Amino acid sequence: MEIQASSGAFKLHDQLELQEFKDKFIIKSLQSPDEGFSIGRRDGNIELLNSDACSGSPSKVSAIYGVAGTIRLLAGTYVLVITSRKEVGTYLGCPVFRVMSMKFLSCNEALRFSTSQEKRDEAYFMTLLKTVESTPGLYYSYDTDITLNLQRRSKLAEGWTSKSIWKQADPRFVWNRNLLEELIEWKLDGFIIPLIQGNILKLFIHFYFQLTSVCVCVSVCTCTRLDIMYIKVEC
Repeated sequence: MEIQASSGAFKLHDQLELQEFKDKFIIKSLQSPDEGFSIGRRDGNIELLNSDACSGSPSKVSAIYGVAGTIRLLAGTYVLVITSRKEVGTYLGCPVFRVMSMKFLSCNEALRFSTSQEKRDEAYFMTLLKTVESTPGLYYSYDTDITLNLQRRSKLAEGWTSKSIWKQADPRFVWNRNLLEELIEWKLDGFIIPLIQGNILKLFIHFYFQLTSVCVCVSVCTCTRLDIMYIKVEC
């Protein structure tokens, strides 16, 4: 029996705007302009969006496709955002996207007050962040959790999919789970995107009587091992 996503399922904001001001970044939903948050460029502190935060004109406005999380280093905070994506298929009728590019927003203006050693340490850590930006094989969906296989989803309690997607996700398969902690603390559920890392392989199986089946195999990385999350056969 095919499982369909619930019509009352929780959905993430999929159209976001990044506004850059001298003292802060603002990330807001285009569908719901009152929903969003700001991040101070000096200290990295997060504040929920209000009328005062939106006063003035930003120096730059750009589209982003999600917030993958935040990380605090010695001299400040860095916010990882998704800058481009590609739709690669559907799961339970919901679009699934692959992350094509990401970048860190630097909220580290306090670095100028750091010691020489602290500046060297921060520079080293920033080179590691560049590696994170180019992490391959990251997938996500705005409309459904993609960390659970079909067998486990069939056993979920009624109303489970109305919870925030990060609450539905199996933390073993969430690549950015440690980066999401501050967003979770601020209850920014509509902006919290669990990413999985893995590969999607399509196998076309041809039979003698000219019937063709498509086997979709998804392998997902965990912290401890490589798992085959689910195998779905479509004829």
